[in-house]
Amino acid sequence: MRLRAAIKYAGGLALAAVLMGWVLRDTDRRTLWVQFSDASALGLLAAAALNVSHNVFRAWRWRALLEPIRPHVPFRPMFDAIILGYATSWVIPGRLGEVVRPALLSGREAIPFGACLGSVLADRLLDGLAVLGLFGVGIALLPLEAGSEQHAALIRAGALALVAAIAIPILTLVVASRWRERFEQALADRPGFRGWFGRTLLALAEGLEALKRPGLVARIAAHTVAAWLFIAAGTWVGVRACGVHVPFAAILILLPLLVLGIALPTPGGAGGYHAAMRVGLVQLFGVSEPLAVGAALLQHAVVVLPIVVLGGLIVMVDRIPLEDLTGAARQMRQMGAIRTPGPSPTRAPAPPVEKPS
Repeated sequence: MRLRAAIKYAGGLALAAVLMGWVLRDTDRRTLWVQFSDASALGLLAAAALNVSHNVFRAWRWRALLEPIRPHVPFRPMFDAIILGYATSWVIPGRLGEVVRPALLSGREAIPFGACLGSVLADRLLDGLAVLGLFGVGIALLPLEAGSEQHAALIRAGALALVAAIAIPILTLVVASRWRERFEQALADRPGFRGWFGRTLLALAEGLEALKRPGLVARIAAHTVAAWLFIAAGTWVGVRACGVHVPFAAILILLPLLVLGIALPTPGGAGGYHAAMRVGLVQLFGVSEPLAVGAALLQHAVVVLPIVVLGGLIVMVDRIPLEDLTGAARQMRQMGAIRTPGPSPTRAPAPPVEKPS
């Protein structure tokens, strides 16, 4: 397993190197250093603060998603798990962050791991829908020139494909939730992969219960939009601090491209994020290549470094062992295990019945 993770990480590093080579080709290093020195430090700090702050809305949204499973989950464990999930994805091979986040919250708050992981899947679908919606708003506010419309159509197609890839498993979980009792009876003692897979689906489906309640859906939608507006604001402030003066609507148009870039399997999104930023700024908005490359490098640092530093502080302050971050895959395997019947630990034994004399 370690060899497989090492091979995947090496492949990610190789992809990052290729993409970074393409981003930096024909870029004068001295021009980049001048751009770095001219960038506004205050603007970059503000961009970092906005980017970190958006996780507050993620934590509130996660609380609403888990409301049917565990009402009023404390804020701090959720926020810590979100930050550590991102930090893990940036640093540890295998992109484990999406599994580490629910594993940490499940362990701290005794919430079923399957429900936590299912809520994270719902999280990702909501993110995709929000990015597509804001992209549409950006296009409406800032019509593109004729030469840029083809690039925008490709961005839209890529974002739709990403949303579809998330929506299909979500719909599968909804169906599993709808017929839960029937599936539970059929899978109760079934061995092998099919049994494990079916029980895993049912466990994940618990995390989608909030999407059946209109009141919770409204809260979840509001937190989702707020989170992505903070992300867009942080990106806008960051690129303007680097000397790239584009309207806020331009960042809304760029969001799907940046999401696709950072989703590539490279450590910390390196290379993918930079290539997406360069292509978007140059091809859609006519920004010069040196400015676009410099903005991509600085903005990526603004996104990744604060999360890694904050994650390290959380690990030290809360004394979280490394096994808690790397053992999430084990919980995935255990989630679909056959449950052996046994006495309930919370139910006291019945008192003995006295025989009549």
